[in-house]
Amino acid sequence: MRRRASEETLDHAYAATHQAPAYCLSIARGSGAPFLVLLPASGALRIGRDRQADLRITSPSLSRLHFVIEWSNEAPTLRDLGSKNGTFLEGAAIGDDATPFGAGAEARAGDVRFALLRLANVPHGARPLLTQGAFESKIQTASEDLMVAAVELASPLGDSAGALDVLSRLPDDVLVAMVSDDALLVAAREPAIAWLFDALVHRGIAMKRRLMLPARTPDVLGSIARVLDSPEPAASDEDGDVPTAFRYPSLRKAHEIIRRIAPRGISVLVNGETGTGKEVVAREIHRLSGRSGPLVAVNAAALPENLIESELFGHERGAFTGAQGQKVGLIESSHGGTLFLDEIGELSLSLQAKLLRVLEDQTVRRVGSNTERRVDLRVVAATHQDLEVLSKEKKFRQDLLYRLNGAVIVMPPLRDRKKEIGALASRLLVELATSENRSPPLIDAAALAAMEAYDWPGNVRELKHVLERALAFVDNTPIAVEHLPERISSRAAPTSKPAEPPSAGGDVRASVRDFERERILQALKDAGGNRTRAAELLGLPRRTLVYKLSKMRLDDES
Repeated sequence: MRRRASEETLDHAYAATHQAPAYCLSIARGSGAPFLVLLPASGALRIGRDRQADLRITSPSLSRLHFVIEWSNEAPTLRDLGSKNGTFLEGAAIGDDATPFGAGAEARAGDVRFALLRLANVPHGARPLLTQGAFESKIQTASEDLMVAAVELASPLGDSAGALDVLSRLPDDVLVAMVSDDALLVAAREPAIAWLFDALVHRGIAMKRRLMLPARTPDVLGSIARVLDSPEPAASDEDGDVPTAFRYPSLRKAHEIIRRIAPRGISVLVNGETGTGKEVVAREIHRLSGRSGPLVAVNAAALPENLIESELFGHERGAFTGAQGQKVGLIESSHGGTLFLDEIGELSLSLQAKLLRVLEDQTVRRVGSNTERRVDLRVVAATHQDLEVLSKEKKFRQDLLYRLNGAVIVMPPLRDRKKEIGALASRLLVELATSENRSPPLIDAAALAAMEAYDWPGNVRELKHVLERALAFVDNTPIAVEHLPERISSRAAPTSKPAEPPSAGGDVRASVRDFERERILQALKDAGGNRTRAAELLGLPRRTLVYKLSKMRLDDES
């Protein structure tokens, strides 16, 4: 949601003390875009490139502790801290005496420019960042489901207008603080943080690292600081070269198989219902294969029976009525690359025999020709049917099946991925909204619950179409139940009847805790006690699960 940067809204969302803040500090490094930091109602901020600075700017032109801004009920003042390159206010050098720093004034330190703005003069749509002190004060009373995330960018914040735009589109109740000009702290519920990560990725904004912990974690900011202060992780971290489409617990095994078999050239059979993403698998195999030719995709079920042979194998002029010229078939077109043959179970037995010959001899003969043409291709076949059963029923050649299933990858249906629907929908919304040059909306809790209760017979393809439809009905508001098709919205919890009040001595929060406890225990049971696997089943980071186990005193039971 695009926030309206009025003084009233900023006071409500960001005030770290009982006094309302009055100023924002605009910071611009080099030719980068300016970003804003909200100054608390009173205090002092040391600015420099040292990690001990209150506002850390990583520019080498700044001293470790370069200058300090101090303010209380009076106008802010500026004081140099013995910097090497000096601090300049309106072009004049200042010393270690407090110099008035009024609203509208501009200061410079090294290649970094600073300007003091009153809240009322903050540009519309801009999102001021909190200081770490104000952020820490706000999360001390955080709810149990609030998460704190850290994002370390590959380049300074002002170098990317896209990063600033993504931050401006976060809802008002999301807290964002500046650790340094290339690192941020975010406090929000997990879906909003997942949206932020996805939005940064899809805007092409590189992140060195990112992490997320429950806000109630003891010394949560200290834990995050230790990670950010540690050496950078190796490039081969957990998600290294894994496309976003495969970054889900249910698909990690599939991607590991893809990674291992892609360079080896063996044929692959992908099993999965319609809409589960079988072509995504083929594209990833082709991407990792190193083959220089094209990926050619064909759906056997979509081709008319009288044309499928000439489409696949090509034909010579006069081979049949209407063949007025030569035609290169899809198999030949795949030379040097990959042929993705979807719904292979729909091929006739005669075409199966011809395809088998192509695979075994790496040659193809056009319809109406006696010439064998050499082809170099890799076949990735896909089906929603059980080819073993079809083979026993003599509807699919067993020798072709053996030739195709050098490796088998199974894509799970969306009904078996209910806990991933929120994250998956968030990613798809970012993709869809980006293609329309608009802000991706969030999904409210009731709508997400309805989506998780639906079985999705059309799988990911159906989910994408539902989100496309919902996008047409929302502007800067979250997707709600009324924006979903009736077949899905009917799964929402009824709201017409008011909820029953708790019985005497009852505690709604205790009921929620009991429900969460049972879910965690069931996940641990299903995972055989493996915490990592249980966290995947619950759709939680492992650290979050460990924290909840400790809090609920379930360590022994796990």
